[in-house]
Amino acid sequence: MPLFDAYLFVDWSAANGVLPERPRADSPWIGERLRTSNRQVETYHRTRHEAFDSLRERLLRHVRRQRRVLVGFDFALGYPAGLARSLGWSETGTPWRRIWHELAERTFELPGNRSNRFEVAAQLNELCGGDRPGPFWARPESAGRDALPPRSPGFPFVSRSGVPLARRRTTELHLPRTQETWKLAGIGAVGSQTLLGIPMIQRLRHDPELGPVCRVFPYETGFTRQPTGAAGPAIVCTEIFMGVVSRATTRAMSRDDSLVRDRAQVRSQCQWVARLDRAGELGAWFAEPVGLTPVERHAALTEEGWILGAR
Repeated sequence: MPLFDAYLFVDWSAANGVLPERPRADSPWIGERLRTSNRQVETYHRTRHEAFDSLRERLLRHVRRQRRVLVGFDFALGYPAGLARSLGWSETGTPWRRIWHELAERTFELPGNRSNRFEVAAQLNELCGGDRPGPFWARPESAGRDALPPRSPGFPFVSRSGVPLARRRTTELHLPRTQETWKLAGIGAVGSQTLLGIPMIQRLRHDPELGPVCRVFPYETGFTRQPTGAAGPAIVCTEIFMGVVSRATTRAMSRDDSLVRDRAQVRSQCQWVARLDRAGELGAWFAEPVGLTPVERHAALTEEGWILGAR
């Protein structure tokens, strides 16, 4: 039996300023597909506020129709194990919940696509301490912050409390082309999208209508072939990596040289999971990865998260 009725994939962006009217890459894109239809829709959004509002409206529509929805986001949903302890947040709650709460409280966005992400990263570095600024790094010259170094501080990074922080999460080691979550700027960087994206999902989790049926993989679902749980409407949020569908993306762009890469990526993600779901094979990607140690499994479920598509 298929797991989901609808699939939405979000290519997020940390771009500053309102983006051009003409669709372009490195911008928010949302891909959407219904399991029972071959109709594929991709939409371009000029600001993160616009993209969030569009995503929320779509999810509300699906939930009101009692559908089970898979939503994938192309930024990290966690950090290497130990960050919460390094920040002094380990005494209250599960690490991922505390980190998500703090990011939602500290990060703000203005409608014109302006944010304080570099300031937040500098604040977190100051809390971590250590013999040098870190673990977050990489910033444009215009965002000069003494606590946010322009280059990598080196890893493992040892915090003031003595906790060593790895460069990469276990799930990223299973997908070598992924980039570390500490890096905020530069080609392929996902750190800024993560700082701005997690608060966006947190808003969905606390939405009066969406929150009761929204769960995050694997934190709230566990590793399971049935991530939607009981019958009825459901939203499962998961981290994705566009490199998983890189070949399909390349093929799509070779057939249409006007296709924006980000659009091709969300289209390919929708097609990939829909095909697996029709074949009854999607559940295997939510099951526990083979070979995880007990320590790695615990970290994935409580702090690091896991990328759908990593084996």
